[in-house]
Amino acid sequence: MSPAHILVVDDNEKACEMLAYLLTRRDYQVTTNTRPIEALKWMRRPGNIPDLILLDIVMPAMDGYEFVRQLRADPTVAHVPVIMLTARGHADDKVAGFEAGADDYLVKPINAAELDLRIRALLARSRAAMPARPASEATVLTVFSLRGGVGTTSVAVNLAVALATLWNIQVPLVDLALKKGHCAWMLNLTPRYTISDLVESKESTVDSEIVENLLLTHGSGVKLLAAPMSPVDAELITPAVLDRTWPHLLTGYPFLVVDAGSDLSELTLIALERAHTVLLMLAPEMLAVKSAFDALQVFDRLGFNRDRIVPVLNTLFPRHGLTPQNVEKALGRPVGTVIPYERTSFVQAINSGRPLIITDPKAPASLAIATLAHKLSAAEMESEEIANPSQLLSMVQKLSQTS
Repeated sequence: MSPAHILVVDDNEKACEMLAYLLTRRDYQVTTNTRPIEALKWMRRPGNIPDLILLDIVMPAMDGYEFVRQLRADPTVAHVPVIMLTARGHADDKVAGFEAGADDYLVKPINAAELDLRIRALLARSRAAMPARPASEATVLTVFSLRGGVGTTSVAVNLAVALATLWNIQVPLVDLALKKGHCAWMLNLTPRYTISDLVESKESTVDSEIVENLLLTHGSGVKLLAAPMSPVDAELITPAVLDRTWPHLLTGYPFLVVDAGSDLSELTLIALERAHTVLLMLAPEMLAVKSAFDALQVFDRLGFNRDRIVPVLNTLFPRHGLTPQNVEKALGRPVGTVIPYERTSFVQAINSGRPLIITDPKAPASLAIATLAHKLSAAEMESEEIANPSQLLSMVQKLSQTS
């Protein structure tokens, strides 16, 4: 298991240096930040969520109490445990810290051994509180938007390729954009079989061998369950048809990517309900933002946990678009990933049937998707012995260390 990553937030540079020294001697990975507002922004970038935060109280621009309140209000980072380190030792100060959402409270000067014990106890409690999931069950990543034309299929395809390339594994991709079905096109695959071939089956599930025969294998390691060849056949795909393949897809692979398209059908809702993470696609323009906001409202009414909804902003034009800050304000929640403008390269990739992450893995958009894929999969794969890390994995790891 990789060392725990601790974020130290204190406006005193010498205090940050001292804590970093003490923690690195105990084999923790440490990031320091003297500006609390910048620390919150940093945490929201892909791959930057720490395992624990050490936090001062008295700081300019934002004190420790407000920092914790904002942290707990953000579903992407609300789970991170916080220890307040401060010279304020009055009971009222401690009560205020716990009421704001801190998990522990230590008064300076700090005893290094006691701090280490508190950190280890909190990390153990935090890990124990994480919901357990059967080891054999795939992590389901579903890409969706209520508005077409925002890159849902492009991101689903490149995400699946990124996962397969990062970890040198096979990753099934299910194309549930049934009436459009562009995943095969973007991978330059010619479907011999599609999900339509299961329509006539009378069985509730089918043998793994049959499902495997339906999957189209791409050179990257992606295995595509293609959408029907015609919109007429698409009408025949019911939840029961999907369920005939689902057990094998869920237990035969570590990850499963679903392109859920942009129609809120019964089949789409099932794919969304089964997802461990929903990547909600949008572009930096008002109609796309409104569609994303409407989707969040629907998810709320259906009782979805917002922690598993990750907005992804795809920059479709080079200028005059809404800023990420404006988008976040309109959505009322942070954007998980921003994909930089790469329109020409994406179009060329689509026309050639070769995903951008293959044709130009160093492009900013490729790296954004690869970083997202790593963020969504690293915890699952960290126990795997990776003797020869892929070039893409090395690039993403290097990028996360320098960001």
